[in-house]
Amino acid sequence: MHESAAAMAPGIVLTVARLLGAVDALSSAIAGFALLAGARAFTFTALLAWREPVLGGAGLVLLALVGWLRWQCRGNTARRMLRKAS
Repeated sequence: MHESAAAMAPGIVLTVARLLGAVDALSSAIAGFALLAGARAFTFTALLAWREPVLGGAGLVLLALVGWLRWQCRGNTARRMLRKAS
């Protein structure tokens, strides 16, 4: 039993490492989109997260949604401008 547990350990470590990498990528994406939403709003939400973690986390997700929408709208606007220029 001890040998089989040792043989399974690298697989578990690899799975945990992949999971942590995915969580890190997701949190980086949320923070990036939140920064697109606006630096002042991001700072306020980060300070709120320091005091109230649940509200701060919800605020960061909301800011990420706003940032993502702004990012999508900028892409659509750029495409429309290129079409009109052609």
